Amino acid sequence: MDYQNQPVDPELIIEKIKELGKIVGGKAYAHWSKYPATMFSFSRHGIELIEMPEDGFENKKGNDIKLAIDAIETMFSLPHIDMFVLVTGDADFVPLVKKLRIYGKEVIVVSRSKNTSKEMELSADMFIPYEDIVKSEKIEDKDSIEDIVEEVIRIIEEHNYEDVNEHIIKRIVTGMKIDYRDFGFLSFSDFVDNLIKKVRDEFYSNNGEYSEYEENYMRYIERFLATSVMPLRLDDLVKKAQEKNPWITKNSKYSLKELIQKMIEEKRLWKNSRGYIIVPIPRRWEIKHEKILPYPEHRDKFVEFVYNLFKAGKANSIIEAIHTAKKELNLTNKVVGSFGIALKFSGKFLGKDGSDYVSMKTPVYLNADYEDFKTAVEAFYLKSILKEEDIHEKNLPIASKYIYNTENTKRLNEIIEHLMDLQEVFYIKPYYKYYKNINK
Repeated sequence: MDYQNQPVDPELIIEKIKELGKIVGGKAYAHWSKYPATMFSFSRHGIELIEMPEDGFENKKGNDIKLAIDAIETMFSLPHIDMFVLVTGDADFVPLVKKLRIYGKEVIVVSRSKNTSKEMELSADMFIPYEDIVKSEKIEDKDSIEDIVEEVIRIIEEHNYEDVNEHIIKRIVTGMKIDYRDFGFLSFSDFVDNLIKKVRDEFYSNNGEYSEYEENYMRYIERFLATSVMPLRLDDLVKKAQEKNPWITKNSKYSLKELIQKMIEEKRLWKNSRGYIIVPIPRRWEIKHEKILPYPEHRDKFVEFVYNLFKAGKANSIIEAIHTAKKELNLTNKVVGSFGIALKFSGKFLGKDGSDYVSMKTPVYLNADYEDFKTAVEAFYLKSILKEEDIHEKNLPIASKYIYNTENTKRLNEIIEHLMDLQEVFYIKPYYKYYKNINK
């Protein structure tokens, strides 16, 4: 891996290579004192770090020669290795690719398309564009203790357990493969004791008119409807919901149909003129975009903090910035997880080599002034809605409340105009629609 001249996210590369076969080792070449946060990612996967002290291109040919010599030496000393992966697009490595193939080795090249010579791409057995790997990057936030409690209750209800005891909780948690240390507990027993208390409190408490069981099932109905591809009428909804998550009659004074009818009466659900049951907005957006909620109460402070971090040279990657913001601004994993996705897809970060395909861990710099950066982050949340459904002009105050926590649409209209200038959004009365320009 020619990391010095083409920095990439090692975790993404390694996970992709694992799809092709077993990794037995490797080498990455860079001036590693510049990338301390990346070093561990390589070493824990058995990738040897080769120090190349001179940064930039002063000793570029020497770096290329070192990589080529090591590859040829590996080919002869470890003949059982039948596949070599070169993370570089430099045409200077074409002779190396051809030599490895002459000796019967399969050669995979991973590189950014715009930084890969056509000769290099054609000489390899397989070329994998790095931007395709980045596009598929999964960004996951860790579950909170409340998420675990909710999942445990769901499992208990599905299995119709008569009581919640330590044995059942331990069995469920073990099956969920949860590390108690992620939640600040010193032992598994302490974690289970805490869960038992929270589960009992939630499971057996009443919340207003409805029991906790009924509240949980109503949330399930909302999610079921919001994510359903086909619209459902009342009887179909009862049948399909029951099939997927059986309604336990003894836990409620209502039948499932009666419970859904009460949800409609209380406007938690709507029945349209054709009899279809739908989840009203913005609750539908909250469910569909659970991992990328806009969190307007924290967003402005977060954006300003991250902007200042990069401008002061105190952050080298998006993941480093959001971890710092989480600590300094006292934010939760869910909040910074949402903001991290918005940063990655804001289009305002460039790799240190100039690439606009960036991952969470690769070295980047911020290529925008503050207002452009803030606009791009806010636009991400509007586009996340528009990519799934059009927004009726009468619903703009609802969208503004969702994204900005105010029904005043002044700022939302500015973002819409910005996206229309970019030809990403257009207006066909009375709807605003998302349009992906395939030529861009």
